[in-house]
Amino acid sequence: MTSVFIVSGLIFLILLCFGMYGLSRILIYFRLAEFTYNQSFMDNLIYYGSYIGTGYFLLIAIEYVFDELKMRFSDNKYFQGWYFHILTVTVSTIIFYLCVQINYQYIHINFFVIYFIIAFLYLLTELFYPESEDLNRKD
Repeated sequence: MTSVFIVSGLIFLILLCFGMYGLSRILIYFRLAEFTYNQSFMDNLIYYGSYIGTGYFLLIAIEYVFDELKMRFSDNKYFQGWYFHILTVTVSTIIFYLCVQINYQYIHINFFVIYFIIAFLYLLTELFYPESEDLNRKD
């Protein structure tokens, strides 16, 4: 059973690497980003990997906080419908930019490009995990 988790985890990481590589090439081609850190393979892997990892865990934490706020203040209009989604994406982008992006001096990506990337990723999570339903629930 553990081998299934290891294999699926490795496949996920490989696909993530190819996806991030492809995204970086698209951003460079359209001159939307500039990646100037170019050292050895391991140094690049650690530098860019820490950027992706830190950003990922920060966005997961922000999404968790907003889900808790949505449950706690469910009658507030800002935590319902499109207000909630726009608020979540905007706050996530601002916090990501201030906490992660500013600290990486060799990665130059415009704020609005980051905003659209985070909005697209948020759209995918809402599309594939609607309303955070518990799909394992037995009724």
